[in-house]
Amino acid sequence: MTVQKSIDQALQHHGQGRLGEAEALYRQALDGDPDHPLALHFLGVIAHQIGDHGAAVELIGKAIRHDPSTAAYHCNLGNALHELGRLDEAAASQRQAIALNPDYAKAHNNLANVLLAQGRSIDAVASYRKALSIVPDDAETHANLGIALHELDRLDEAEASYRRAIALNPDYAEAHASLGVT
Repeated sequence: MTVQKSIDQALQHHGQGRLGEAEALYRQALDGDPDHPLALHFLGVIAHQIGDHGAAVELIGKAIRHDPSTAAYHCNLGNALHELGRLDEAAASQRQAIALNPDYAKAHNNLANVLLAQGRSIDAVASYRKALSIVPDDAETHANLGIALHELDRLDEAEASYRRAIALNPDYAEAHASLGVT
């Protein structure tokens, strides 16, 4: 099987949540091309998904060394670094993703998550609002904005954000819980 065919099949399995099958195929692709950035990146994503954030940082970092121009790699590296509590590095990774793709709403949301974890609620609000200016109907970002606004004791605005998240996704349990707390 060619490297590209292994990756194509791996992406199908990965998208359907079959992580073991996807991992095996990404590794098969690396047998044919040990430095294939996409395979390295998605192996790192799987490591992150199963909670092995150290391996995720290593694998995604290697992908970036081979292809530093892909914003998604930096964004996912930032997520793994965030989980490890390496917040300054996580913020730098999200900022690099944004530098490569200024309209990358997920990176703006993730940067805001890091800023919130750093206690920088005002900056987080600005980043969440930037994400929403790009993708206005993202329930997760509306709920996250609500959390940051709540931290700033701007409860009416927080309530409105939670209500918007719930309107977009009526089954969003975390947004319902946050609304109840607010």
